[in-house]
Amino acid sequence: MKTNYPQFKLDKNAVNHTYKYLKYVDKISEQTILFFLSDKDICTYVRWMSDYSNLNDMIGMLNKNYKKNGVNTWAYAEKGENYMVKLEEDEWFFTVSFRKN
Repeated sequence: MKTNYPQFKLDKNAVNHTYKYLKYVDKISEQTILFFLSDKDICTYVRWMSDYSNLNDMIGMLNKNYKKNGVNTWAYAEKGENYMVKLEEDEWFFTVSFRKN
């Protein structure tokens, strides 16, 4: 995170005992990234929530880095594993989810 997204800082203020995760926030552009971890501390799922003011930049980044795979979905492969990226629009914010197929 420090290299690719230095504007995000680890947020240790919120604690949820149901899920094991790391929370990073960017207060300047109102974004939050949650990395959900397995019992062995392996990332299994990522949720990137953002204000709509960042939507065009996010879609540009997704189109640049991943293969378009349908309406608001992209795909990529890394280390022999296939992943799906999905953008969902909510009322006040949008969410981009990254997970294995």
